[in-house]
Amino acid sequence: MKFKTDQNEFFKLLEDTWPPEKVIHFDNWTIRISDGAGKRASAISLEGIWEENSFRKLKGLLKKLDKPEIFMIYQSGSLFESMLKKLNYQVFDKSCIFEISVTELIKCEPPPISMFSIWPPLQIQKELWNSNGIGRQRQAVMSRANQVKTSILGRWSDTPVASAFVAKSGNVAFLHALVVDQNFRRQGVAKALMRHAGQWANMNNCSRLMVVTTEANAAANGLYSSLEFQLVNKYHYRIPEA
Repeated sequence: MKFKTDQNEFFKLLEDTWPPEKVIHFDNWTIRISDGAGKRASAISLEGIWEENSFRKLKGLLKKLDKPEIFMIYQSGSLFESMLKKLNYQVFDKSCIFEISVTELIKCEPPPISMFSIWPPLQIQKELWNSNGIGRQRQAVMSRANQVKTSILGRWSDTPVASAFVAKSGNVAFLHALVVDQNFRRQGVAKALMRHAGQWANMNNCSRLMVVTTEANAAANGLYSSLEFQLVNKYHYRIPEA
C-alpha cells in the first residue's frame, strides 16, 4: 500500500494528536504557541500563498507576542522556502514522516515483553519521559489532546523500561514520545511497543499508524525501516540566522 499525506492532512493530524496550547490564525499563517513543548507544537506554518507584505506584518505580530520565529517547511523547494533561504533563515531539524498500515504492523505477534495501554500515564512513565528529555511541558501536550488516546508502558521482568503516547485522528493513530530506558535498548523493546501500538490502533478502528523522527535519529529511523514503515514525506524548520 502506498501512502500519500499532504500538508493539510499532516497539520490536521498534528493538531489533533499533539496540540499546541494556543493557535492564532493571521492571514495565511498558523501560529502555534506552546512554551517549552518543542517545535512541533510551537512552529509557524504558511497555509496559503506567500505574500511579502503579509510576512512583514507577521514578523511585527510575533515581536509583539514575544514569539520566536520557528517556521515549519513541509514542501521543500516552495516559494516560501526560497524566500526564507534568501532572508538567511537556517534549516533546523530535518525530519521524516513514516507510516504503515495497521494490518501490516500487527501481522507478527509481539515478542514476550509486557506492554500495557494506560491512561492517564503512571508516575513511572512520567519519570521515564523526564529522564529522556520529554518534560512537563511536552507531557502537558498529551493531556491536551482531545481525542481517543493512550499511553503505552513497556515492562521487562517487572521493570518499567519504555513509554509512548498514541492518539487517534480519523483513521490514523499517531505515536509520539517513544522512549526506551538506555539499559534495555537493542533488545526488541521498541519493536514490541510499536506492535502493541498497532494492536491498540486496530482496536480503535485505525487503518494507519504514523510516526515522525529527525533524520539525525539513526536508531529511530532504523527501527521504523525494520518494521517496514514507508517514508511518506519529509519536513524541516527554518529559524533566523544566529
